[in-house]
Amino acid sequence: MIRIQLDLPEEQVKELDELMRETNIATRKELFNNALTLFQWAVKAKRTGRIVASLDEESGSAKELVMPALENAATKATTQR
Repeated sequence: MIRIQLDLPEEQVKELDELMRETNIATRKELFNNALTLFQWAVKAKRTGRIVASLDEESGSAKELVMPALENAATKATTQR
């Protein structure tokens, strides 16, 4: 087992704790594992040429998630093909 330690500003820790309360996540480890799962899914989608987005079911409109890390994954996948 490898221990990973993060130094975060107090405000960011408050945001993490609020997310945990909102989602009934009991530990920061569980929060990290959920975040990692979502990030891995998004990277895999971008590598296969998909758009990662949030869909408004009522209107059908979508908002694309734009993150430099996801764009980097997409670019790397394109150059490796």
